[in-house]
Amino acid sequence: MRFIPHYFPQLHRIPENDRWWGDGFTDWTNVQRARPLWDGHHQPRRPRGGHYDQSRLDVIREQVELARSHGVAGFCHYHYWFDGKQLLETPTNLFLDNPELELGICLAWANETWSRRWDGQDHLVLIEQTHPTARARWALHFDYLQRAFTDRRAITIDGRPLFLIYRPQRIEALPQMLDYFRERAHALGLPGLFLVAMDQSRQGDEDVHRHFDAQVRFEPFSTFYQLRERDKPTLRKLVNVVRAALPERGVNLVQRGLDKLDDAIGGPTRLDYARVWDEIVARPFPTDRLVFPGAFVDWDNTARYRRHATVFEGASPEIFERGLHRLADRLTGRPADQQLVFVNAWNEWAEGCYLEPDLRHGTAYLEALARVARSLGMRP
Repeated sequence: MRFIPHYFPQLHRIPENDRWWGDGFTDWTNVQRARPLWDGHHQPRRPRGGHYDQSRLDVIREQVELARSHGVAGFCHYHYWFDGKQLLETPTNLFLDNPELELGICLAWANETWSRRWDGQDHLVLIEQTHPTARARWALHFDYLQRAFTDRRAITIDGRPLFLIYRPQRIEALPQMLDYFRERAHALGLPGLFLVAMDQSRQGDEDVHRHFDAQVRFEPFSTFYQLRERDKPTLRKLVNVVRAALPERGVNLVQRGLDKLDDAIGGPTRLDYARVWDEIVARPFPTDRLVFPGAFVDWDNTARYRRHATVFEGASPEIFERGLHRLADRLTGRPADQQLVFVNAWNEWAEGCYLEPDLRHGTAYLEALARVARSLGMRP
């Protein structure tokens, strides 16, 4: 069994964010400005050790040691690549530059356009995500990726390094690009790549998943959107059908309309943490493809979206531990190297989704994960 948290690299300064959001901006800027939206609302979120800087090796080393000592097998680093332009790569590069850091690693390409959506201006594009069809552009991307693929700490299945893609349905020449990546991996002497599509259950074109070796459920939203399909009115279902058929900019137009509707109605979206966890655990796995389950620690993105936030209420280390244990138990019949659970997240502080210690719970979520790991015979 391997627990693999998603790892967010936006907690350090870069010139682009200085330009777009103001001098000295990091995601901590959002975190510290959050305010409670109702009595008892847990905001702002405060890390136990204070705001850290991911461009420092000592910070990366401390995160690795904390993770290892609590049963984490590796981090799944978000990877931001815009057709040759890379952003927020410093934490990943620091890890790869220092082979003494004993923790597994895989990459997840977060292939989305960046806009000013946090400010309600998603039509203002900061950097556009494109998916060129030329092999020369794929080669440029693979030239960077191969460093992680060939690292001895790479997380693998059947010897093949994992590579996740966040929005695979947006890649125009997806089959050809993935075949090219596989060819390059073989040329490096690897047995191939283990390619994984991230599933949020609202991607529209499920056909893309047949080009991958597996899917991973990105929780809580993979399950929540399934749950909402059963509960929401017909008009909302129609909106989702239309949105799934639109290009990215069209999706943003629909979302702006929904945001205006939310303005008229007012208030954040408040959801039941325990109910969604029960659905995650009970949700069946398909028989025609390999699916890795996802877990989630908490979710409250007030720091980014303020009154338009989505908040899962009632989160606790106890519910998290119980759900994680039940989820892991369902994988025990799989081959050993396919017993993976992806956890959202190690350090998504602006989304209120983190295993790292905070001032409210301390290390309680990490200790919960560690107890589950020990019960399954895993050792740090």
